[in-house]
Amino acid sequence: MRLSDEEWEGLCRRCGLCCYEKWRDGNGRIHLTGIPCEHLDVATSECRIYPQRLQGENRCIKLTPDNVGRLDWLPPGCGYRRWAPRKG
Repeated sequence: MRLSDEEWEGLCRRCGLCCYEKWRDGNGRIHLTGIPCEHLDVATSECRIYPQRLQGENRCIKLTPDNVGRLDWLPPGCGYRRWAPRKG
């Protein structure tokens, strides 16, 4: 099923959890830190520079139907992750 850009963006639940720094422990588990991206508005959980996020922020990854199933650091309730189950 192919989604329009608007439908794809609509999958996001606006939790902001993907915008927090993460670390992987020795067992491969992902852990969130309490450190948000400098562009995340923690009150609204929205990116302050969303339209330009990929131009100046090298840590930001564009989530797409092609890559989202391989990103194991997305939170379990992520709308993108639920749409595209994890791929090996």
